[in-house]
Amino acid sequence: MDGGIGLPTVRRDATAKATGAARYAADFGHSGTAYAALTLSSVARGRITRIDSAAAEAVPGVQMVLTHRDLNQDLGEETFAMKGGHMQSSFMPMTSDEVRYAGQIVGITIADTMEAAEQAARLLNLEYAAEHASAAIDDPDRKVETEEKSAVSIGDADIAFASAAIRVDHEYTTPAQHHHPMELYATTASWNDGKLTIESPSQWVVGQRAALATIFGIPAEDVHVVSPYVGGAFGCKATLLPHTVLIATAARRLGRPVKLVVPRAAMFTVGSFRPATRNRIKLGADRDGRMVAMIHEAVGQSSAIDHVAFPGTDVTARMYAIPNIRTSESTVATDVNTPGFQRAPAEAPAFFAYESAVDELAVALEMDPIELRLKNEPASDPVTGLPWSSRSLVQCFQRGAELFGWKNRTAGVGSMKTDDGVLIGYGCATATYPSAMAPASAHVSLSADGLLRVRTSAHDVGTGAYTVLGQIAADVLGIADEHVRVELGDSDLPSGPMSGGSITTGSAGSGVHVTAMALRAKLLNVATAENAPFAGHDPATLQLAGGHIVSVDGTAHSLTDILKASSSGSLEASGKWKPEFMEAVMMQQGLLGGMAMEGPVTKTHASFSFGAQFAEVRIDPLLRTIRVSRMVGVFACGKIINPRTARSNLAGGMVWGASFALLEETKVDRPRARFANQDLVGYHVSTCADIGEVVVETIDETDAFVNAIGAKAVGEIGIVGMPAAIANAVYHATGIRVRKTPIVIESILTP
Repeated sequence: MDGGIGLPTVRRDATAKATGAARYAADFGHSGTAYAALTLSSVARGRITRIDSAAAEAVPGVQMVLTHRDLNQDLGEETFAMKGGHMQSSFMPMTSDEVRYAGQIVGITIADTMEAAEQAARLLNLEYAAEHASAAIDDPDRKVETEEKSAVSIGDADIAFASAAIRVDHEYTTPAQHHHPMELYATTASWNDGKLTIESPSQWVVGQRAALATIFGIPAEDVHVVSPYVGGAFGCKATLLPHTVLIATAARRLGRPVKLVVPRAAMFTVGSFRPATRNRIKLGADRDGRMVAMIHEAVGQSSAIDHVAFPGTDVTARMYAIPNIRTSESTVATDVNTPGFQRAPAEAPAFFAYESAVDELAVALEMDPIELRLKNEPASDPVTGLPWSSRSLVQCFQRGAELFGWKNRTAGVGSMKTDDGVLIGYGCATATYPSAMAPASAHVSLSADGLLRVRTSAHDVGTGAYTVLGQIAADVLGIADEHVRVELGDSDLPSGPMSGGSITTGSAGSGVHVTAMALRAKLLNVATAENAPFAGHDPATLQLAGGHIVSVDGTAHSLTDILKASSSGSLEASGKWKPEFMEAVMMQQGLLGGMAMEGPVTKTHASFSFGAQFAEVRIDPLLRTIRVSRMVGVFACGKIINPRTARSNLAGGMVWGASFALLEETKVDRPRARFANQDLVGYHVSTCADIGEVVVETIDETDAFVNAIGAKAVGEIGIVGMPAAIANAVYHATGIRVRKTPIVIESILTP
């Protein structure tokens, strides 16, 4: 199949993954590798008062036991990611005797075998002076701290709400949730002549390189971060985690490679998580369904270490044409590891609340929920007044309602049942996600044997970047997909962006596009040079297709023949791309591994992806078990580079949304201030048995403003509206409004 944009090309890495040929971070091996294991704090707050490492050190094969007493204190300081740096937290474990959260790394044992390291870690004995701690957002002893810098205030929302004919005012809550990618955290660190190599699953190898260079006081070019495949991420592998720094420290001290694979239970505290939230939503409307006021007060769990806010209010404020808007965001500091990015980190909890409230408003108005949403469709961004770069939400709802069969819905709660009495509920919700962009660079080459190589240090976290970035280059050069090779996930490659915020295709893809265009220009110049096949032709009149250059009269010559006839026998180009309004100094900062993003709101437009999501639930009238029997999502995400991988992304997000709505909750052991269900037995996620039919479509959409290829965010929008759509469907089936997740049997027991 010819390569190109818009084709459902099969994943380029599919065979490697299916056959086991793909090498993940823990698969890399080095001669003489030692193995590490972690000892984690059993208290949530306090200080280490005594360490007895004798039993651990006596285990045969143990090479080293590290605690805060042994760790070098001369590590350079790095910055917390939310403050423009790279670290998962501003707190580095094992740099003092201080304990800040349960499950904090307090010891590392290194041995010749993994078994010996794990045995020694269990035998490392530590005693603590524990202090009172809290890990719950609703602890009455914890102060709510307000953050106003991102607040939105338009008109007078409080007066407009008080005078509205129809009002809803409710609080919605979501619990802490944790990442559970198939691939565990892992790090192998090795030093050679003062140069550091790190093999670790990463969404940002260039950022990790910059951070490690700062921490260890060496040039960035002396740090090599390798992460060709990532077995699931969506935020948990976006920042530099403390254990990577500690393992690199151990490897330098030991003088041999050291490997750590973090066990599943430790991932609850070694990395980040989605914080618990409380969202109070007030919506006011006139009796015709015109919304007149919106107030969104968001409270999110933070850590006592770092101020972290994921409020989502800047997105909910942009959803509908409401003249009076007020938002606020606050945090509650708790004694936990620092929360972080998790698929649609702000949007998923916020839209569960907001789109549930919109459904409640529709019920109060006795209006169809879709009709209410479409009646309040904004012509421009309600916050800034700027035009949308594109917004096809109306078309999404129209097509989604058709696919779902919304016309078959009867409005009365409990009015739809199967022949055997199972309750059926229909629900819908709006989804959106911002389309931000980051600078990117790439290298593209074409050899005389017809092989097109695309190289950039962007990432494929399982979402299809290997495939779509190759398609973008193939589209420019008219080359069959089978002749394309893509290299990613290596800090020695041209600098690519973090794979986060749904920016990879738009940002790295734009970098590949402009670089491929530069190579195309070189190729046409070679083809039209003196004594070349198209000598005398205007390069602008020539087309590239099917591995050939074709003139207007139909004359065609293969790219391989043209290159073989040239003096070099191959061509290559390097290029850089930045968002339109980004200054050059910010672009350079981004390419060196710093935080550098623009949008979604620029000087001229607001750029967001949009979607309409629908859910059907079936509820046993006696047992009250809930099953998601159908989900439909229709999305407008700009130009779709690959319908196959886009559908996979969107469907996966919808499945995760169902998991969010019905299953996922990190339980808090309140007396001990720790996460209690630290395994996949106690922490429930959706499986195939939990999900019925999933239907996904995308709307053909042209966006000339968002980036060089017109592609908007795809990776995260799929999760955003689905929790509310399911909650709304549960209400339609039962008449019970559940304003918290997960929605479980106890939530809908008949009073």
